[in-house]
Amino acid sequence: MTSAHGSIRAFLASFRLLAPTAQRRIGAVSAPILGALRLGLATTLATTLATTLAVSLTGAAHAGELQEYARLRGLEGDKLIGIGLVYGLNGTGDSMKDSTVAAQPYAQLLKNLGNISLDLRSLGKTRSIALVLVSVEIPRTGARTDDRLDVTIGTLGTATNLEGGQLITSFLKTPARPLDLAEWTPFAVAEGELEVDPVTTTKARIRSGARMVRDIVMSPFEGDTVALVLLPQYAGYPTASGIADLINDELSVVSGHSGAAKVEDAQTIRVRIPAEEMANPNKFLAQLLTFSVPGDLIRTPARIVIDHAAQVITVDERVEFRPAAVTAANLRITTITPAITPTPDQPISDTIAWAGVATGETQRQSMRLRALLDALIEVDVPFDTQVKVIRSLSRQGALKAEIIES
Repeated sequence: MTSAHGSIRAFLASFRLLAPTAQRRIGAVSAPILGALRLGLATTLATTLATTLAVSLTGAAHAGELQEYARLRGLEGDKLIGIGLVYGLNGTGDSMKDSTVAAQPYAQLLKNLGNISLDLRSLGKTRSIALVLVSVEIPRTGARTDDRLDVTIGTLGTATNLEGGQLITSFLKTPARPLDLAEWTPFAVAEGELEVDPVTTTKARIRSGARMVRDIVMSPFEGDTVALVLLPQYAGYPTASGIADLINDELSVVSGHSGAAKVEDAQTIRVRIPAEEMANPNKFLAQLLTFSVPGDLIRTPARIVIDHAAQVITVDERVEFRPAAVTAANLRITTITPAITPTPDQPISDTIAWAGVATGETQRQSMRLRALLDALIEVDVPFDTQVKVIRSLSRQGALKAEIIES
């Protein structure tokens, strides 16, 4: 079976789990997968199962540009924060009677706008104002004056709902406070109508609500070098070494330089910029990031990624396990064999506690986990049990894969 067919089979099998099933006719299904390897399974077949999608992924990465596998250190982005006031709330704002946290900035705002001097106690019945934290994420490439960015809002006081609110103009600064406070000046201002989170009504956003008033410039240059940081899913000494060799080969052909790239650790490659390129290092970087990386240079371990929230298991095609048996409480696989004269009303039910799973590769003593997951789907094994089977195989040392759970 090709990896493409394996993916399609697993994908279609996952949709069969959507329909409630009291019993599945598996006599015909079990026959092709019975083999020398026997896998003991344990769970009660449920009538209604949560949707589980098992997708087989190809083991070798596709060929791509260097920028698909690594980023430049120094281009990590940034964050701006500030304190703001949201007005226009319909009785769901901060209780200024119980706390003066919001009353103080509100009173100061009124004083600044209209020279109104108020006693904080006179604001006790006000519930239309909320004190909020305002934040903006700066892209990895930085931001320039007059750029517009999305704003995230969260309450700081007792407000229960930000629906209908409007953010008063707020100043945003870097989170790190400099020693010289004169340098702690705003980089952006934020204001606008809130879009409230439908799930958590004390959180909201303002699309393009922040306007940059100063540049934030990111630079990857560290003297005459730059650091390439492999993305976490590709990190490892084999991949780092292969990419460093590729860069050295490319530079030796293009400019006659060799040894410009060196591996610093499993995720970092230091690249020295040739002297003649220092006049225009940005052009050199553009060329470097578009170097073509063959897929066989991305030497990552076989992986299984389990997403518990979405109930998704993705399996690298290289994942294998050696002969093993896994059992748990109360599993019964029911096969239904029609009588000599088969009728839907009078089948012969045969209940066993074992399901055989094999790949048909008689010359190998290991099997692909993809085949196991396909079989588990065929017999309606729930997502949680599939995860437990994978963990059990790993603890036993029978599974050849790195397991990543989220």
